[in-house]
Amino acid sequence: MSKRYFDLNIEKVLDNWEIFHAVREIISNALDETLLTGCQEPTFTKDKQGLWHIRDYGRGLNYEHFTQNQNIEKIKATNVIGKFGVGLKDALAVLNRSGRSVVIDSKFGHISLAMHKKEGFDDVQTLHAVFSEPLDCKFTGTEFILQVSDKEIEDAKKLFLYFEDKSPLDITPFGEIYGKSGDSANIYVNGVKVSDEDNYSFDYNITRKNAALKKALNRERSAVGRTAYSGIVKNMLLNSSTLEVISELLSQLKKIPKGTQGDEINYVDVQAYAIKKYNALKPSVFMSSFDAFDLSEDDKEKIRESGRELVIVPEAVFDRVKDDEDENGNPIGTFDIVRQEYNDNFKYDWVDERALSVKQQSIWDLRNSLLKYFELSKWEKRIRISNTINEFTSGDVHGVYDSQLGLIVLKKTVLNNKEVFYETLIHELVHATTDYADNTRDFENALGKYVGKLAIDVFSDSNVPTDTTNQNSSSELGRKTTELMSKFFKKKI
Repeated sequence: MSKRYFDLNIEKVLDNWEIFHAVREIISNALDETLLTGCQEPTFTKDKQGLWHIRDYGRGLNYEHFTQNQNIEKIKATNVIGKFGVGLKDALAVLNRSGRSVVIDSKFGHISLAMHKKEGFDDVQTLHAVFSEPLDCKFTGTEFILQVSDKEIEDAKKLFLYFEDKSPLDITPFGEIYGKSGDSANIYVNGVKVSDEDNYSFDYNITRKNAALKKALNRERSAVGRTAYSGIVKNMLLNSSTLEVISELLSQLKKIPKGTQGDEINYVDVQAYAIKKYNALKPSVFMSSFDAFDLSEDDKEKIRESGRELVIVPEAVFDRVKDDEDENGNPIGTFDIVRQEYNDNFKYDWVDERALSVKQQSIWDLRNSLLKYFELSKWEKRIRISNTINEFTSGDVHGVYDSQLGLIVLKKTVLNNKEVFYETLIHELVHATTDYADNTRDFENALGKYVGKLAIDVFSDSNVPTDTTNQNSSSELGRKTTELMSKFFKKKI
């Protein structure tokens, strides 16, 4: 066969392409041929002359592949990565412009590049593919022999997910989510890198392209803007279900107050989805950053005891999800859930009076005098002692009025100190007789009436100290007042 010249019809060489971009297109086509035919994977070898050989084991390149802008087979396939026709011709033009030698072998011909007159226009020279007799009519696949450097080969390979030794964290209908490879994230389309993202939390491989992305995937393929794929990234996250991905989203959500979060978590839909999904995957307590500021150490301990993880999130998204359910129909875990679970599981450890020490018994007996003084003797049989107190119900470690049981419950430890005993019992009597909650104006007013009634009688005793100018005398006042109250109840009643 004599030499035949095939005009590549290159109108414009891509000035911003480097050699590794051209190698990218050749690798793309080799990988696609493997995918479409199921043949052996491509090989990459370097010969003694320093030339690189990229070979696939598919059907072989022929002149028809230079006639199409897009291969129909590739247009119909959804998972291929090459742009056979356009991409291949662009690659050959870039290599020729740089003075790099290119030889292509298949069973259909031995192909090289040359500038040759354009048919019908002898005065115009254009780039042609020169077809000669095949070196081997039984050759399997296609082999590109390129004058390129080791670095250019490696730089081209870095653009392919195929050469990354990594597994996806999740596979969604829109693409695959990977752990980030470096400081910046990689955005791939069908395994070919199209963009870098400095502030994304994951690498993404998009496998379902929308109209915006298809339009953005121009001949260059390496400068695709975020607007072309951000919607697909969002859909990937909203369809993710693995703990690895959801945990990382929660981690990014926690960083929002500091402004160090990844950009994907800025979508409110993603924030809400991550919370609901995490709630379904792992026992959690979600709390707004505002509420968490007032969280006591005792409350944190109750959360730990519940077996749930405390997750502090921005107030806006917390307000959005706090009354929702996850995909399993379970309510979103909040501190109210912990409180309810604690109350449902709490049991008093009742104390038999016969187990009290002499001192404890003497203090316990003071309740009767106090009840008579306040004309509340009917409560005498409704006061109990326990080793444990439901702190969620009372908000106080010393005692509680349990409205469900109709009992005032005092913790056994209050019987070690008269002052604490009086303080706790009077406090709980106000709750029991008024049903007012702590930290309300009504409760404070009711408590004031009890204190006022006591003060009139107790402080009329001449033994009350009057010097309260220092801490010691204040402590003495407290001690003397407790003694006077004890004497008062024994004397008056």
